[in-house]
Amino acid sequence: MNTKEVIDEEAIWEILEETKNPVPKTVLGILDKAQLKEGLNLTDVGSLLNTQDSAIIGKMFEISGRIKDEIYGERLVFFAPLYLSSYCVNDCDYCGFHHRNPEARKKLTLEEIAEQVKVLENMGHKRILLEAGEDPNENPIDYVLDALRTIYSTKSGKGEIRRVNVNIAATSVDDYRKLKAAGIGTYQLFQETYHRETDA
Repeated sequence: MNTKEVIDEEAIWEILEETKNPVPKTVLGILDKAQLKEGLNLTDVGSLLNTQDSAIIGKMFEISGRIKDEIYGERLVFFAPLYLSSYCVNDCDYCGFHHRNPEARKKLTLEEIAEQVKVLENMGHKRILLEAGEDPNENPIDYVLDALRTIYSTKSGKGEIRRVNVNIAATSVDDYRKLKAAGIGTYQLFQETYHRETDA
């Protein structure tokens, strides 16, 4: 899958151009819509990104803070990362998994995953962030699903993992459905840039 299949960069640039210098009344309407927590479209987001009015920007911060508090409240949630595999086809300079790294690669077996889960449970952890490098051959969705089943079924003396958040490569709608059916907490995807000149 290449970035052209994931996102239409030209469409984004067009929207950003079309929404330059948005009318304050339009932006305030978008903020009213945002408070309903039913989602915004790309044109809405373009207008928000292009807003220069400091009073409206302040209102954006106020509303986004209120939405965050309504959804998450004032709580801290701790999780332990569990790295399943260092195999990766990408070359992100900041990451130790990057493809050019000459270090030996490691992929945990299901037995090794269970051992690591017991260690984390005995430390008192109830939440895990499952991490794997982006490699469709070494880290296919079936491997991730097997890992999830292993994590949720592994119990130790101090408890069990109640929630597994997943940070893996972008995948298909069908695979997202499989992840949801497997009982994940949240899915995270970090995309550094879609700007081709920067990404090259």
